[in-house]
Amino acid sequence: MKQLLFFIPLILLSACASHKPVVVQMPRSVPGTILATGDMESVRYGENLKAYSFGRYVEPNDGLMMHEAHTVYRVETTAKWNLHPNAPVNVPGGPVVGIIDPAHKDSPLTPEVVAEVDRQKAATTALIVQGQRMNQALNQLSKTLSATAQVAQENVQLKSEVTTTEKRMDALEEEFRKKQTEAPFTAPATPSVKGTNDW
Repeated sequence: MKQLLFFIPLILLSACASHKPVVVQMPRSVPGTILATGDMESVRYGENLKAYSFGRYVEPNDGLMMHEAHTVYRVETTAKWNLHPNAPVNVPGGPVVGIIDPAHKDSPLTPEVVAEVDRQKAATTALIVQGQRMNQALNQLSKTLSATAQVAQENVQLKSEVTTTEKRMDALEEEFRKKQTEAPFTAPATPSVKGTNDW
């Protein structure tokens, strides 16, 4: 029996020696941090509370009961996340990273984008030059149209004058023919021959 008592501690010690102790390593936790009051609204809106003061009033459901004047606090709007784009906010709790609003960030420029922008600029410049040429041509055309209208007006006036002149000529010819038929034809008298030295 003594020998048995002597072997029990050896057996237990040998059992302990065969196993290595297991070390459990837990990942380090990042402690939570509280946002500054100024940055809080840019991440989450707080709830809105309102206080209503009531005077004495009778209970609407029980006419035998009256309430004394008191204040009632009511949550008007509950807390909610801010989904509107704001300025970048640094949220603590890890490496400092700014929240970048993509609407305010310049997109990366590739050679294709630069080439397309240059092509669009050239097309815009050509369009502006063509517009200026078109304006000049329209100004010249309007001047030509006004000159043409003036010439047309002068042509109408000249036509009316020619028509009037033709009528007068016809009337004069008619009158001349009448006079010729009324008066007999007489030969004109021959002029007397004068000397060459007579002046």
